[in-house]
Amino acid sequence: MRRVAATLFCCLWLVHGAAQEPAPDAGGQGEKQQAEKQQAEKDKAALLAQVRALRDKQRRPEEPQCPFASPRLSSLAPAEVAWAAARLTYEDCQNPQVAADLIAALHRLSASEADEHRRAVLHVLHAALQNGLSIPIAELRFEPQGRTRIPWIALQTQAATKDGREVFALFHALDETADLGWEVVGGSLALRGHAAFAIELRTQMVPRLRVAAGRGSRGANAPKSGLEPPQLLDGFPNPPIYYWNRDKHGFVTARFEKADDWRQGKDPAVDPVRLDLTKLRWLARLAGEPEAVRWSGRFEVRFTERNLANFQAFSDDAEKRARESLQAVDLELRKRFKIPDRLVLPELEVVWEDLRPVHAKKVEPFPERRQPERR
Repeated sequence: MRRVAATLFCCLWLVHGAAQEPAPDAGGQGEKQQAEKQQAEKDKAALLAQVRALRDKQRRPEEPQCPFASPRLSSLAPAEVAWAAARLTYEDCQNPQVAADLIAALHRLSASEADEHRRAVLHVLHAALQNGLSIPIAELRFEPQGRTRIPWIALQTQAATKDGREVFALFHALDETADLGWEVVGGSLALRGHAAFAIELRTQMVPRLRVAAGRGSRGANAPKSGLEPPQLLDGFPNPPIYYWNRDKHGFVTARFEKADDWRQGKDPAVDPVRLDLTKLRWLARLAGEPEAVRWSGRFEVRFTERNLANFQAFSDDAEKRARESLQAVDLELRKRFKIPDRLVLPELEVVWEDLRPVHAKKVEPFPERRQPERR
């Protein structure tokens, strides 16, 4: 492969050199030279495309050939089960027997800690998630490793009942500072109006209003996921590589890429500021707020004027609106979920942030926050 690439580079160099030769100024010879130059440019572009294709082929693993004539989900060989799961379609999974065989294979494979069994579990979970097959929660009571946890969590939130009691324990087992799956499970509980979740959320969280000066970015607040993509295994199909994806509205969902398309850096960081807004959005949804995303946006405001003379007044107005919004939601939460009066709801916390460029900070210092008068 390297020799082929080197040969193409040599040809490319020769074509490039030919394209740089000057054409005569006049006559038919000049037109001929111009046509040859244009052709040389086309050849150069074609060779560049071939070189890029060779590089991509060297980087990307080729999909291996299935070693089984007709792979079966009922097989005791993990690789055969993986191939059978990888070939399933949505129509296949509507067949009750196929669905039963897939669940039985998951039950059998998840009991082992061997690498081959773990890889087969990934393919089984992937087949279920992509083909809309609901796996009973009881069959998901095991602990996968690495990126396999992503489809495992997503399937549990899909299989949860109306009140979501099955995933409440999972929510508590996840780390909000390191695992974006925490947001996925919490969002599932908020959508289902889980009472214990609602009471815990409001009585334990500290609602924050963030008032920022300037249009700058906060930057990365936490490192991205350090999970490695699954390695290729001989005899197995190339594995899907799962990651959590955050969309423009702030919602987190499970996504995957093929092994030959994977690029590092897909995993968003767990952002403490985003976590605050996520909890506020859950509160609004639990209280029946029809536009929960917009409601939570009231707790993150920007002051974009260059002069900071009006910054305190701007912050006070934002705080007044945020407190009124929070009080209305708190009142509705107490009605809906019967929060006892003895449980104190944490007060709103106001945070000021200076996101102006360096030169602006030098020209005008950031003011100190004064507490607004309470009436």
